[in-house]
Amino acid sequence: MKKCYVLFLIFLFIMFSKDVSLAATVGNPLDLDVPSMSAVLRQEIVKRTLDEYEQIVKIKASLDVEFLFGKDLHTTSEVDGAELSGEWYMIKIGTTIFNKIEPYIKLGTANLKADWKQHGTYDIEVVADSGFALGWGIKGIIAEVEDWGVRLTGDFQYRTAELDVSEISWGNTGIIDSGADFDIEEWQTSFILSKKFELPLKSKNIYIVPYTGFNYSDSNVDVRFTNPSDTMQHWTLYEANNDSKLGFVLGCDIMPNLISSFIYSLELRFMNEFALSLGGATKF
Repeated sequence: MKKCYVLFLIFLFIMFSKDVSLAATVGNPLDLDVPSMSAVLRQEIVKRTLDEYEQIVKIKASLDVEFLFGKDLHTTSEVDGAELSGEWYMIKIGTTIFNKIEPYIKLGTANLKADWKQHGTYDIEVVADSGFALGWGIKGIIAEVEDWGVRLTGDFQYRTAELDVSEISWGNTGIIDSGADFDIEEWQTSFILSKKFELPLKSKNIYIVPYTGFNYSDSNVDVRFTNPSDTMQHWTLYEANNDSKLGFVLGCDIMPNLISSFIYSLELRFMNEFALSLGGATKF
């Protein structure tokens, strides 16, 4: 009973907090299990129960498309207004063990853009695309109140990308530098509180799991280039990191029916960056 009160207080704190923030996609709070009370047919419950016994270890794959509208970066006093934006396209493959722990890896690419001013000069913009991105992480249940359908989930993840620079502009001047660098590393720890709802809809039920929580994240953004017409001109972000490390996550998972192998998700993240993630996951 004490655990119920603690989780309820955490939920209220998260829902009424005014500060918000974000980082990489957190994703759904583990599997969507059978609710303790269900209006579906008995045959479906039996099938799901058999699946639980047959699949102690489950393989899941998902696709996350992340739109990063803006993340403020912190670096040296020589750089002003540093910001990162763009898109990430990541395939996630995970193994859910006993419906409690899920280690996973991420593979994909990103199209990112960095903007800043250096030494009070014109605006600098470096656009990168078509580079390889790699990540890994682990997710697990910290606490759960099954009667309420409430779950507290923890997640730690890391990702990195080495991208090709496609365009550089300094003020109104275009610059070509085949040796330009655009490398990024990100890592974050998240704590997510979710609540499961069952919505009856004619002949089948839809399961919706809204979730919210906080994350602590940081990054290392290394962007640098040289002006070929003047090799003494070096422009760089000096390995910038997050301007704000505390973030806020708000998302929702949707499962079309009880025995569906597909989950669809929508996630927003705010504060030091503003981002939207759309995704879908399937179980093998």
